[in-house]
Amino acid sequence: MHWNTKLACTLLLALTVVPATVGAQSRSLPPEPAARSAYDPFLSVDQPFAPGVMTDEPGRVNISLDEANNLDNSPLPDEPESSQAIVPPLTMGVGSGEVNPELLSDPYITDARQFNVGLDLYAAPSFSDGLIIFGKEAAMKIGGFVKADFIYDFDPIDSTDSFVTTDIPIGAPHRTNARFHARQSRLSFDTRWLTNGRLVRVYVEGDFFSDGDRFRLRHAFGQSGSLLVGQTWTTFTDVAAAPATLDFEGSVSAVNRRQAQVRWTEKVFNDNTTFAVSVEDSNFIIEPPQGITGEPRSPSPDFVTRLRYENDCGQYQVAGLYRVVGFQPTGQDVVTSFAYGFNFTGVRLITERTKVYSQIVFGEGIGSYRALPDAAPTAANKGDLLPMFGWMVGLTHDWNDELSSNFTYAENTLDTSTFQTATDVKQTTYLAANLIWNPIENVKIGVEYLYGTKEDVGGGTGDAHRLQTSFIFDLP
Repeated sequence: MHWNTKLACTLLLALTVVPATVGAQSRSLPPEPAARSAYDPFLSVDQPFAPGVMTDEPGRVNISLDEANNLDNSPLPDEPESSQAIVPPLTMGVGSGEVNPELLSDPYITDARQFNVGLDLYAAPSFSDGLIIFGKEAAMKIGGFVKADFIYDFDPIDSTDSFVTTDIPIGAPHRTNARFHARQSRLSFDTRWLTNGRLVRVYVEGDFFSDGDRFRLRHAFGQSGSLLVGQTWTTFTDVAAAPATLDFEGSVSAVNRRQAQVRWTEKVFNDNTTFAVSVEDSNFIIEPPQGITGEPRSPSPDFVTRLRYENDCGQYQVAGLYRVVGFQPTGQDVVTSFAYGFNFTGVRLITERTKVYSQIVFGEGIGSYRALPDAAPTAANKGDLLPMFGWMVGLTHDWNDELSSNFTYAENTLDTSTFQTATDVKQTTYLAANLIWNPIENVKIGVEYLYGTKEDVGGGTGDAHRLQTSFIFDLP
């Protein structure tokens, strides 16, 4: 048979079979909408726009395939075999009014309390409102924000995108610097579902604060009940006591490290007190003595515990850290040492609109938790762990429903030795004060003054002043 004849037969067969099949599943199309203008790319949110897709109310779209969406009320075909059953519908909405309450019931879902005062760029977005996709036993919150920073430096500082006081050059010629970027912009996915009556959560978050502005991982963990596995804030920190700064770096003493871990959290004594223990990834930073080569080693993970008490007026926490660190000189066995640290933090509401927070951190061999050396030379051919001591105080105040401010001051000191390089960091300080305006919902505009100092092992000092303006657009 000629190929034209075959094609004609095929088309004829398709035209005969397909309408019958379609007609069996969709009896008729909805009425044509009223005539629209020649250019009108948007359909009204309160009228149906496709078979099986309806809007129950402005701002919400229900996507489903069931008898309720059979627009002309004609009978549906017989129920298909189980292998061909229609998947239960998902609904996209704003808010959590139709989310199964059990998806919100886990007491350890939120790892920090900000007491709803001031700016919070540390905790996960609230699961009680915003863009939520939900089904019968599952829900996902899409969160994040766009943050544009406009920075002007009055003095030399080598870190132009965040105020890293260890990057203040000492003895550098005077210069100023202007920098615009949006690298702190963030995207997150918080997914929760019920399995055999147990709540399971997976949280993934990233931003663009990396080389080349590439998307990078911040958090990625799974959680069920008391168990958390993945990458998130170290158990050694308390982000409720983190300063409400526009600057990405934050206080010089705040432990703002995120690392892979396995954590177990339980209530102890009463409902207000929790105890957590974790096994976490280890990162050892060493400056070996001059002329000695080798590699830092991590013979064991970091072991961290914390005890936290919280009530309606405040939160208080003590955390402890223990680890074994090592250094392997070229061609020799690993030399190990024991490192430890303690971190005391507190947050308290003075009034409904004012909170104060503080921190004291100290230990030996924990400098890497602030991107500083854990160990350094103490003799011509010998090294040892560096003691570190840091502290911070701060206050956050809401002037009214639209204006808030934060003030933070912090210091961090390493107990250095004369055998270290003269340009190594010995002490840094950090001061931040801001005013943040919330003119409309999910939009914030802020201005912040930053001042920092640095002292090195050789006795040299330097300081830097910065002014930063930020625009933040939160996902709803």
